[in-house]
Amino acid sequence: MTTRLAVALAAIAMMGMAPGCTVFPDHEPPRVMDIPTPGLSGQDGVSPLDKTVRIDTPQATEPFDSSRILTKPAPHEYQIYGDVRWRDTAPVLVREMLIGALRQDGRFQGVVNETSPTGSDVTLISDLYGFHSQPGDSGIQVIVSLYAQLMDNRSRTTVCTKNFRVTTDAEGTDIDQVVKAFGHGSEELSQQMLGWLSECLDP
Repeated sequence: MTTRLAVALAAIAMMGMAPGCTVFPDHEPPRVMDIPTPGLSGQDGVSPLDKTVRIDTPQATEPFDSSRILTKPAPHEYQIYGDVRWRDTAPVLVREMLIGALRQDGRFQGVVNETSPTGSDVTLISDLYGFHSQPGDSGIQVIVSLYAQLMDNRSRTTVCTKNFRVTTDAEGTDIDQVVKAFGHGSEELSQQMLGWLSECLDP
């Protein structure tokens, strides 16, 4: 072996041992998934509400406060789907989904998030404590659990509270089928949220 070849091989070996360096290509980046905004439209016969609603980002702790797509194979264990993630954290996805649904519905004067400088009449505060798939009686199902509290912004008092839990069956175990079930579950949550908000603000 020539001296020049030996030096070249040694350099390659050192590169392989250096942190973050490899002779081989890096692993492909994970797929980035989104939940489509529910396809809701204005409801005929529903009275418009002269209220602007602010939707705060739901509070959440690990493992839900992340962009990982979660499954719960056992009562005391969470795992993540490999090579795939949400485009943002689960609380942000839920916030944007609710804002989109309420805006499409059209019964509220305005719908904003917590960073908007626009004034609002009431604020939806919530805790996200379920956003995962798990085994069900007929296969994989998706769970979305949210505790919601509606606050009057002027008096800072609670108007209504409700605990939401939506369960949706997935068509299969493939990640695309699971993500589709998250979309159906989010649509159901939006429908329930709209009905609850209307009852709270226009009893």
